[in-house]
Formats: sequence, structure tokens, C-alpha cells
Amino acid sequence: MQILLAWILSILIGQIAYGFLIPANIEGRHRVSDGNQSIEVIFLPGNRYETENDSGKYHFEGEQPRQFRNTIIFKPENGKKVSMEFAGTTRDRVGIIGMNLIFVQGSAVILIMLLLVKYRLKWKDAFGGLHDPTRIIALPFLLGCLFLIPAFGLHFLSQLTIKNLIIFAHSLKDIQALDYLSRIILYALGDGITTQDAVKMVSMSENHAEIALQFFSVVIMAPIAEELLFRGVIYSSIKQIGYQRAAVAVSAILFATVHSSWALMLPLIVLSFILIWLYEKTGSLLAPMIMHATFNAINFTLIKLSPQLVQQ
Repeated sequence: MQILLAWILSILIGQIAYGFLIPANIEGRHRVSDGNQSIEVIFLPGNRYETENDSGKYHFEGEQPRQFRNTIIFKPENGKKVSMEFAGTTRDRVGIIGMNLIFVQGSAVILIMLLLVKYRLKWKDAFGGLHDPTRIIALPFLLGCLFLIPAFGLHFLSQLTIKNLIIFAHSLKDIQALDYLSRIILYALGDGITTQDAVKMVSMSENHAEIALQFFSVVIMAPIAEELLFRGVIYSSIKQIGYQRAAVAVSAILFATVHSSWALMLPLIVLSFILIWLYEKTGSLLAPMIMHATFNAINFTLIKLSPQLVQQ
């Protein structure tokens, strides 16, 4: 519990540092999208913009300090407001990657290493070693490859469920007594079927250094940090006090929740179950780390090669 609270505090500090060090402003020529087509926009000082067809002012969605930099509201001088998606500048994207590496992934690894030092535990004693290379490397690699197709199917099922929930919530508006419930459901879901911000960032990046940082974060650091935290500490801690089923459920739900996407909840929960099974089957945390890294590497490659397919 202390590690989880310290980790959350580290994430908050990272977000505050990102907001102060990388202010929310854009200048120069960039592309934005409405989901169907993209247009080129020239961003000017004073929160002004120009396109081939119009000009006016813009602002990020939300109010300071809670602004959503992936959504820009354009207000033309002659016309209605329009909301557009924006993948961020290279500066913004590199800043987010740096924040994730230091305050999200790095802090989780450091906190857990401090835990081992505090209790004078070696890695092998706490999380298992490489005692059976075939089972610990080959089996997780194979599962990481095979889970891709079920993951797409589960993702589709999640999206379908969210769409139906949104339709159901809208239908409740007609019943006065249930209007408040409708508002709660719609507020909780938001636009739950939109593409995850991380997918947008990876698909839009073109700078080789930025892509290398993203690869290091997604394929190496994320599996290490997340497996240490969710399987190595949270799952194991709850299991050791005698609540096996609660350990599986809590670690899976937390693992899915931190990825901040309703449309990914179901595939991530199922993935968590498989990772826990691997951990128990092999007795080594290296096994779920390898499966997690394999799955992320395949997704990363697909996003770079065919971003439209992955977003759909």
C-alpha cells in the first residue's frame, strides 16, 4: 500500500513538472484531424491560427491546469467552434515520454528495488530467476504472439459494449426520474471508444530519436515496471495474506485501469489473468515480463506500419 501511494504521488509530481516545464502553447505549421480527414494549420502567437479557408483563435480542451492537449477547440472568425484531434508537437511528445520514463516507470522500479533492500531480499528470492529458459522465455514469447488476435476481438467487444451503454444512457434521458443516472453513466464513460493517446503519439511520431525513446518506454520499461508492480508486489502481497481470488481481481483491474482507456479494459484484464498464470506456472516474474514485452513490441510495430488499422 505504501509503494502504491508513493507511486501515485510520483505520477502527480511528474504531471505537475510536465505542466511547468513544458507550457501548453503551439507555434508553427502542424496537422490536426477531425477523425476523418486532416488539415494543415499555422499556429501563431496569442493563441491564433490560420488555415487555407479561415483564421481565428484556438484553445486546448479543458481549463488550466487540467488541459487536454490532444484536443484543440478552434473558433473561426466567421463560423462555429470545431473540435480537432492533435497528436502534439515533438517537444510535447518527448516531454510525455520523459515524464513516463522517470516518474511513472522509473519510480515504480526504484520503489520496488528499495523494498528489496529494506527486507534484504535478492531478486531471485523475491521474483524467481531463469531456472528453466525454455518455459521462461519460449512459452511467454509464443503466448505474446498468439494473444494478439484474441486481444483485437476483446477490444472490439469492449467497444461494442461501451457503444451500447452510451445508447442506453441516452435513452434514460427521456425518463425524468432516471436523467441523473444517465448523466452519471455518460460522464463516467466520456468518449470511451476513442483511440488511446499512446497510440496517437506512436503513430504520429517521425523523429528517429523520439521513436527510439517510445520503443524503450513501451517495449522495455513498461513490461519491467508494470510486472514488478502489479504481479510482483500487488498480486503477491494480497495472495500471501490469504486472498487468492481477490489478488487476481485487484491486480487485473488496477493494471487495466492505469492504461486510461475503457475500450482496452477487457483485453487488458484478460491479459493480466494470463500473465498471473504464467507467473504461477513458471515461478519467475521474468516470464510475464517477456510475454508483456513481446505483446507490446508487436503492437508497437503494427501501430508504426499500419496506424489506421490499429486505431479502427
